[in-house]
Amino acid sequence: MKLINKWKLKLIDKIGGLNIYDTLEEYKQDQYLSSNELNIKRKKKLDELFSFAKKSASYYSKFSHYEEVPELNKKMVNQAPSAFVSTLYKNKRVKKSTSGSTGNPFTYYTSVNGQSHLWAGLLLSWENTGYQFGEKVAFIAGNALIKKSIQHKIFYKLMNIDLYPVALLNGDIIKDYIETIRNSNTAVLYGYTTAVNTIADYILDHNITPPYSLKGIVCTSEMLTDNMRANIEKAFGVKVFNQYGCNEAGVSAFECDQHQLHIISSRSVFETGKNGHFISTDLANEAEILMKYDTGDLVEFSDEPCACGRNYPVIKKIIGRSADVIVDRANKKVHTTFFTHLLQRNPSIKQFQVVYDKISINLNLAVDHNFTKADFTKYINAMKDYLDFEKYEVTVNNVFHTSKNLKHTFVVDQRNNFEAVQQTC
Repeated sequence: MKLINKWKLKLIDKIGGLNIYDTLEEYKQDQYLSSNELNIKRKKKLDELFSFAKKSASYYSKFSHYEEVPELNKKMVNQAPSAFVSTLYKNKRVKKSTSGSTGNPFTYYTSVNGQSHLWAGLLLSWENTGYQFGEKVAFIAGNALIKKSIQHKIFYKLMNIDLYPVALLNGDIIKDYIETIRNSNTAVLYGYTTAVNTIADYILDHNITPPYSLKGIVCTSEMLTDNMRANIEKAFGVKVFNQYGCNEAGVSAFECDQHQLHIISSRSVFETGKNGHFISTDLANEAEILMKYDTGDLVEFSDEPCACGRNYPVIKKIIGRSADVIVDRANKKVHTTFFTHLLQRNPSIKQFQVVYDKISINLNLAVDHNFTKADFTKYINAMKDYLDFEKYEVTVNNVFHTSKNLKHTFVVDQRNNFEAVQQTC
């Protein structure tokens, strides 16, 4: 990091009471430590956190060792939130809320250290595009990423971040966004995968020259498929990188130039739970301590070393949310990955969403002009072969359902709505 940028970030740390600079420097060194050195360092942090939690958060007082702590989920925390809040932590607490895309909004508190780790992880992911601190970044997202408080607005200004809300992403707004991004000399686009892909579609459909100042694009919050990556790279003419996180669990992962997704193990201790879910403990949050927290994600890890030389562990595949499951009339449960594999080799399909209730299932596809009648038949038959419903439907280019935070959801379960309609008939 250039000297002037170093002091810019240190000044932001001082103004905000954070420690992003030192945390980022720690990450840069840690990522090239050996796996054994990383494990030793994490074990020390975990021992210190458990000792602190046992003394300061009532939930952990009954456990003698970390290994005794059971897996934790949102419901358990919501039933007794004060039991996880540290009484010994005296620094600033930052209130955070998850989007509730699974139907269960979640509010928790993080510490100054936790916030510093959050932003250090983001900066590390942006640097893989060639970004240098102080360059312009465009946030293209909903309220999961874009916050509206005065404090956030000041922080975004200091970080040289421009905001591009996606609530009304029509043609006129997209055109205006592209022009603003071009004129502001933006270096990195960071945002919802679906929103960035929608802008890419507009660029390609209207033969627009992309902003030359861009160094790269980092997609987050939603699944990045191979087709979407190729589409975005074709439109903008720069590389696309994936970024994955679950802040309440201390999870932050970035994609390197080898297209491997590295989890920042300096911040968390993680494992695969009994149900296959990704379980993690945030080592940086001393304000509200959530150990062995169930992220609700299904993740597959790799044992192979990465050619980039980093020893941060590699996530081989993010399979999806555990909530992304279709349940048919025979109570057969099918994960959305069935549709991912079914559709992935058809380049005419840009995005999909499955909407189902007690008797019907609809596969809604965003497609281009190359989608054929034969494709309709193929996907109808595939659903009939694998799922038991009374009615099967494939629609194209209809409006997708979105969650409250405007993220794309792959599965929309309307069984409760169906029952409510039946009761009123």
